[in-house]
Amino acid sequence: MLTIEQLVGYCERTIAERHLAGDREGLRRVQLALAVLMEAAQSAGDKETARRLQLLAARSANLQEQLEGEGA
Repeated sequence: MLTIEQLVGYCERTIAERHLAGDREGLRRVQLALAVLMEAAQSAGDKETARRLQLLAARSANLQEQLEGEGA
């Protein structure tokens, strides 16, 4: 069974890979997936996991903005 640690690790790696590849759309998709997972954690009353996922989603959003600034 997939654990929260494995999921977070996968998302961290994916965010880093998408950023290095300059893949803004990939970062956006990861951000959206994290938002859905964050809502699920909140619904289950798991504030710690929701916060971790929120921070990852914010990192993805910030990197998207960074790439957009570089492309302008």
